[in-house]
Amino acid sequence: MNPHTHRTDARHPARADLRAGFTLIEIIITVVLAALMGLMMLSVSGTALRGSTESYGLAVTQAQLTDIIESMTADYRALYSTESDPIATITGRIGTAGSTQTNNRYTTGSYTVVVNRRIRFAGSAPNFTEQSDSNGDMLRVTIAVGDSTATTLFSR
Repeated sequence: MNPHTHRTDARHPARADLRAGFTLIEIIITVVLAALMGLMMLSVSGTALRGSTESYGLAVTQAQLTDIIESMTADYRALYSTESDPIATITGRIGTAGSTQTNNRYTTGSYTVVVNRRIRFAGSAPNFTEQSDSNGDMLRVTIAVGDSTATTLFSR
């Protein structure tokens, strides 16, 4: 082996070896870019998580409203076969407009009665108008749970 073409001295590395690896500025730029991308991903995932909790809350509220309306409907059907004026009976069970009902026959939670009145419809299609009528054959009930409302009609 020719001593002039092959270096064996460990104190003098070959020129190509001096350029191997990354410079400090390259490492800093890589770390900064990775941090920025991580922050963007955190922002996106945070928005998605917040949106999913809002959707879940709305679904729970809608389920509560549906359960309450179904309970009222089942109660009315039972009253319809036994009472002479089932609308008067269920009106009292639902509660007065503006009141909050808690842990009653329709729910273990609470709901607010927005509307609870007997009505009749006057006019002809398509221009019907709703009118309050203390002897009306229909009962309009609107209840609220949180920011959501549901309306149902009971008729004789």
